[in-house]
Amino acid sequence: MTTVTHRPAPHVPGIPTAHQPAGGGAPGWPVVLYFHHVNAAVRHYTALSPRDFGTALELLLDSFDPYRPADLLAPGGPVRPDRPTVLVTFDDGYRDNFTQARPILDRFGVKAVFFAVTGKLGTRGDGPREDYLDWEQCDELAAQGHLVAAHTRSHPHLDRVPAAEAARETTESLADIAARYGAGPGRLFAYPYGGVPDQPAVPADVLAFGTVRSAAAPWTSAPQAIRRTYLPVGQLDAWPTLISYWRQLWAPRY
Repeated sequence: MTTVTHRPAPHVPGIPTAHQPAGGGAPGWPVVLYFHHVNAAVRHYTALSPRDFGTALELLLDSFDPYRPADLLAPGGPVRPDRPTVLVTFDDGYRDNFTQARPILDRFGVKAVFFAVTGKLGTRGDGPREDYLDWEQCDELAAQGHLVAAHTRSHPHLDRVPAAEAARETTESLADIAARYGAGPGRLFAYPYGGVPDQPAVPADVLAFGTVRSAAAPWTSAPQAIRRTYLPVGQLDAWPTLISYWRQLWAPRY
């Protein structure tokens, strides 16, 4: 009988326990990563420079195949892959997702999901944190095989606002997406700040993504609190160990 040795979860210094990125996806399900910016001028825990974002994709694709966002829309539900896969997602809908991240994704043949704050699309600001995609750029992303999906209308903490407000924010954002891209993309959602309300804020047929605040569980058992994780900025030396651990979690015999 073969004895399986489980490597301990790697701990990244300087990150609180509750936000450690080591917990990946549930065994057999895609590991899902979230980013906000690809922009060297932004200081944020999920904002990578273009160079580091390219390094991240190169390392990830050494251990995982890219998960096709279209498989999220399969008629019977999201496809469970028969091999380790990684799904790349972006939150908020910043303009640099189009100008800087998209060419790098294209170079590696990776399609992503862009969760957009629909009420802010088309907003231009003085800095990249206030500069958002417009609908025409979203259309081009969708035409290239990426998915554009909902991330509320104004980006509140859904677990901190009244239930009626949380429901309105989500359903109106989902409706914005469905009106432009159809019912399929209009059934995908990501929670701002990873805050999943105790009272459901999204319709029962919506596939909703959290952050590291959500537990790693099969998508079929927790379809509205899917865990996503991240590659911590400035900690490139830790990335290979994290990715290897996520690969182990997909199939413990690895």
